[in-house]
Amino acid sequence: MTTYVIDLKQIPNQEFFINLLNKDMTIRIIDRGIPLFSVSINNEYLVQNVPCFANQDVLPYPYMVAEIGGNFRFVSSDDEYPNWENFGSTCNLIFVTEE
Repeated sequence: MTTYVIDLKQIPNQEFFINLLNKDMTIRIIDRGIPLFSVSINNEYLVQNVPCFANQDVLPYPYMVAEIGGNFRFVSSDDEYPNWENFGSTCNLIFVTEE
């Protein structure tokens, strides 16, 4: 198992490109009182607007995890609810591989 830390900005809505495990991904996080997470691979959405919670996997289905080789998770100290105001301080986005 390998863990990658993904840098987030302290802004409510953000979209960025990242290459993980040789896959080009676009990640979008939208604040609607709860962070909503979307990820696309080669301009095809894998998941859109999934609600995010502290210290829980973001991708809800095993086939999605298998397709990209891992899962995303908002790691938060003391199970603090993830929100854009604590990104990069007490809450970080990570990607954990299956292996």
